[in-house]
Amino acid sequence: MTNDAAHGPLLATPWRDRDPARAVAWQTDAYAEAPWHTLATFQADVGAWQAALDAHTESPDYWMLSTHDPYRFVCALIAAWERGDRVILPADTRPATLEALDALGAARLGDIPGGLTPSASPRTPRWGTLEAERIAVSLYTSGSTGEPQRLDKTFAQLDAELGMHAALWPLEARLTLSQVSHQHIYGLLFGILRPLCERSPFASEVCRYPETLHQWLAHWHAQTRREAVLISAPPTLERLPETLDWSAVDGVLARIHSSGAPLPRDAAEHAQRLLGAEVREVYGSSETGGIAWRVQSRDTGWTAFPDVEISADSEHQLWLRTPWLADPATWTLQADRVAVDDTRFQLLGRSDRIAKVGGKRVSLTAFDRALVELPDVRRAHCAPLPRRDGRLGAIVELTPEAVPHDHATRRRLIQTLRAALAPRFENVVLPRYWRFVKAWPRDAQGKLGAACLSRLFADLDDPRAPRWLGETLDGPQSARLTLEVPERLAYVEGHFATQPVVPGVVMVRWALHAARESLGLHGVCRDMTRIKFPLLLLPGERVTLTLDATYDSSHETAHDDTHNNAMTIRLRFTFTSQRGTHGTGTLTLTRPEGACHA
Repeated sequence: MTNDAAHGPLLATPWRDRDPARAVAWQTDAYAEAPWHTLATFQADVGAWQAALDAHTESPDYWMLSTHDPYRFVCALIAAWERGDRVILPADTRPATLEALDALGAARLGDIPGGLTPSASPRTPRWGTLEAERIAVSLYTSGSTGEPQRLDKTFAQLDAELGMHAALWPLEARLTLSQVSHQHIYGLLFGILRPLCERSPFASEVCRYPETLHQWLAHWHAQTRREAVLISAPPTLERLPETLDWSAVDGVLARIHSSGAPLPRDAAEHAQRLLGAEVREVYGSSETGGIAWRVQSRDTGWTAFPDVEISADSEHQLWLRTPWLADPATWTLQADRVAVDDTRFQLLGRSDRIAKVGGKRVSLTAFDRALVELPDVRRAHCAPLPRRDGRLGAIVELTPEAVPHDHATRRRLIQTLRAALAPRFENVVLPRYWRFVKAWPRDAQGKLGAACLSRLFADLDDPRAPRWLGETLDGPQSARLTLEVPERLAYVEGHFATQPVVPGVVMVRWALHAARESLGLHGVCRDMTRIKFPLLLLPGERVTLTLDATYDSSHETAHDDTHNNAMTIRLRFTFTSQRGTHGTGTLTLTRPEGACHA
C-alpha cells in the first residue's frame, strides 16, 4: 500500500492517478478478502457505474444520487462527473422528497426505490473534462422552517474549501471514519472529498454506532499502527457510552470533528475524555460552507477559517465574505448575532427568530428562553406552523419523570406551561400545539430541521397518523419510535362509545408506515403471524414502537448487498407503554417487483 499525502484538488482529478496499489477505501470487515479498495479497484468500479449510466435509455436532466455507504457513493459520483452529468443529493429518501425531485426530471441512482445500480462487470472508466465553474453537486438545505432550498456548488467552490481544510488540518495518510451522512455538505467534504483529494483512505461504510467505532478503531490500529480522524456530530458524541473499554483504543484518534449544531461543552469534554482526542467543532451552513472552528477545551469562542472575513453591524448581526461562496467578493448577511474580536467571535443567538402570530410580532427566542426557565424543562423550540395559520408549535424536552404518558397528565402539563407564560405574553400568541420529548429530535446532521418539524406535527394534517416524538435506530434493521395517540384520531370514532380505543389493525398500519419511514422497508405486506393485542391502547397514551427486520436465509447475500437483493422481510413489531404491551406481531413483506430497497 502506498499513499501520497499531498493535497490534490478536485480539478486535478486525483482519482485518475496511475498508482494502482494506492489505498482509496478501507474495508471495515475484518474478514474481507482484501483490506483495501485500491485505486485500481476504484477505477474499475467507477467504470461499472458508467456502464449502467450509459445503458440508461433516457438522458435525465440530473441524477438523484443516494447510497448507504461512502465507497459506492463516491464511485457513482465520479462516474457521473466524468460523463459530464449533473448530480443532486437529496437530503433524505422519504417518498415526498424523492417525488418532488422526480418532477424536476431527475433519474434515481443508488440505494433508493427504482435507483439505477452499477453494472455487474467492472470496466475501464472513461475520463471527461471537469471545469471550475461547472456545477459539481446540488444540495438541499434542512432549514428549520419552510421548504428546503436548492444550493448549487461548483467545482471551484468545493476546491477552495477543500484546499483550506487540507492546509489547516492535513490528513497525512490517516484513515477517515465518518459517522455522518455524505448526502450533506459537511459529510461530503470531510468524510469523502477530503480523503479522496488528499490521497488518504476513508472507511468504506458509515460508522453508525459506538460499539462499531470501538471495534473499527481497534481493528485499524492492529492492522496498520496508524492514526485515524473521526467525522462526527453532536448527537453521536453526546451518547458515547461509558461502558465500552475506550482505554484499549486510546491514542488511535488524532482528531475529532463535529458539525451540524453547537456541541454542549460537557459533551465535548465527555467525548475528549473517552476518545482521547480534542473535538474540533466546525461552524457553518450548507449555504456558506465552513465559517469558523473552535476547541472548547481551550476556548468557547470561534476562530474564523483562513480567508474568511467576518464583521458585525450595529445590531451584532454577522456578515462574512468567503472564497467558497458563489460571489466571494460580496459581504453576505447571516442570521446569527455575534460579538466580534478581530478574527474571533462569540455566538449570541439567532437574529431571524421573529414571527407574526395572531397579528402580533413575537420573538420565538424569547418563548424558548421563557420555557427553559420553567421546572423540568431542559430545552425548548417554538416554531410557527404555516398550515395552521402561523400558530405556534412548541417542542419541549422534559426531564424523564416529567414526561406525560396519558391524556390527563398531558393536558395538566399544557395548562401549567401556558399559565407560566401568560404573565409575559399575550394569550393569542401562546403556543397552541405541544410536543413533549425525552430526547431532542435531530436529523442526520444533528439539527432540528424541516424534516423533523414536519414529522413532529404531521398528525395535524393527517387525522389517521400518530404523533411522532422521536426515534432511535438500533441498527440498519431495528428502530424504536416514540409515538402518542392523538385525542382526535379518526380511527377511534365508534371504538367504543364509553371508552374510545385504537383498533388493532391501526397499530399494524402504523408499524408498516414506520418501517417505510425509519428503516426504508418498501415491501408489500402479504402475511401476518402471531398478532396479539393484549392491552387496549387509548387516546392520549404514549407508546414505544419497536421494529426489528430480518431477511429470509434463502435470500441472504453478502453483507453489503443484503439491502439490494433480499426479497422477503420479516418485520416484528411491538407497542409498549408504562401500562404494558398493547400489540405484537410479525409481518411478512415482499419487495415489489422491479423496486429497489432503500
